Amino acid sequence: MLTKSDINPFDSQEAKPFRHDTEIMAMNRLVGAYQNNDIREFENILKQNRETIMADPFIREHIEELLNNIRSQVLLQLSQPYSRIQLSYLADELHISVKEVVVLLVELILDGSLSATIDEIHSTLIANPPAPSA
Repeated sequence: MLTKSDINPFDSQEAKPFRHDTEIMAMNRLVGAYQNNDIREFENILKQNRETIMADPFIREHIEELLNNIRSQVLLQLSQPYSRIQLSYLADELHISVKEVVVLLVELILDGSLSATIDEIHSTLIANPPAPSA
């Protein structure tokens, strides 16, 4: 998940004998939700299996990065079809504050993943028009 790869490590031959283990099942579902950019399912799995998932020191150390990654991907998907979109709508969809949405959007804009500007006065994300091709 951290490498943003589509390969599910729990589909390997080595992991097959453990696929019915509750910890593996929870992690497998978490990977599936992550790969499908299903933020609601990802958060539900985290809530339902918090003790199991957070018992893994590696996951515990990187859970914020995983949440940041999936939220960023969902933001890109949500904003893609619109020329303007309210920040409050994005915040509602991600279950985070508008302030957190702005932080994520700024990261996406600065790293070149999103071509847009943030109108903080009107609390709106405005997509930049595509550059005309020559």
